[in-house]
Amino acid sequence: MPSISWELPLNSTSASVVALPAVQRCIHTIASDVARCPVVGSDAAGNMVDDTTISSLFASQARGDILTGTDFRRWMAAECLVTGNAFAAIEVDSIGNPVTLRPLSTADVQLNQNTDGTLAWTYQGIEFDYGYVLHWKALPTAGNPYWGTSPLAAVSPTLEALAQLEAAFYAYAKNGGMGKLAFSHPGALQPAVRDAMRTAFMTQHGSAGSAGTPIFVGEGMKVEPISSAAQSELAAARAAGMRTVAAIFGVPGAYLESSDARTQPEIAAMYATSLQAWSASWMSEVSSKLAPSGRHVHIDFTPVTQGDFLTAGRAYAQLMQVGALAANDVRRRIGLPPWPGLDEPRPVISGVTPVDAQGGNQGNA
Repeated sequence: MPSISWELPLNSTSASVVALPAVQRCIHTIASDVARCPVVGSDAAGNMVDDTTISSLFASQARGDILTGTDFRRWMAAECLVTGNAFAAIEVDSIGNPVTLRPLSTADVQLNQNTDGTLAWTYQGIEFDYGYVLHWKALPTAGNPYWGTSPLAAVSPTLEALAQLEAAFYAYAKNGGMGKLAFSHPGALQPAVRDAMRTAFMTQHGSAGSAGTPIFVGEGMKVEPISSAAQSELAAARAAGMRTVAAIFGVPGAYLESSDARTQPEIAAMYATSLQAWSASWMSEVSSKLAPSGRHVHIDFTPVTQGDFLTAGRAYAQLMQVGALAANDVRRRIGLPPWPGLDEPRPVISGVTPVDAQGGNQGNA
């Protein structure tokens, strides 16, 4: 089998696209939620398993490094969404247990296939076995299963047009919210006179600080806006562009609005269309390279999805009444330590506890 090397495709996303407020808010929202929620494990049957090695690896991460576990996950998620790929070397101790995840510069990573068919990574001249580098991918790349594609690069022409709209909106705000104007004069004006008038007008009125400065005209001149609807059309196009960005990342459009209030349906949509989709791919990579056989690693987004305390409290109370959760399950979800004797569900039906299997007694709840 021939030896093959796959170099990472160049990221074609421009800085103006990455700097779009809607793009930054989507990246920040996803990366922050991925970073602040706990990493947990489960067995093949879906039962929660306390895997302290992996959970502590993502929680502390420091061990002499300047990055915390939160910093690490936030960087990995943001890097993956912007460039399409994010890499981290898995450093192990003398007996092979992982101790640190070291971020790698995405542009310097290369994947090689050896003559025997095995895969290996090369980073700045150093070779790593395939299983010792975490590789988070964003969207699939057509024709190349080994690399991811950024959602920004996937719709680059649309976002470049949105960047131009953002630049036009910035210019509109910079000149005091004054759109395109037409100056008409009853007589003929020499080119030099027109240029001088244009320069003088922009000097006196072409900034946000001069928005309230009155305009004086004489000699029968008229000053009229070319299009009275230009400003509203620009704002509408900008709003439509923000919704496009939200759809690209799977983020509900309401998350990009100015209000910080979030309704429960919006939170549920954020989890279902964005957080769950991105994290499923990333945590599958973690499971395959860090978890023991038969274990699966995922992110517990309960801190994000449970909503406000009052709503969550009512939901937990109802789940306890039907026996879906035990009291200690609820205590763990709200950040409290377990209490002795509260590990088993105790369903309540119509205010009466069911017949006890051992004693056969009924009692009031």
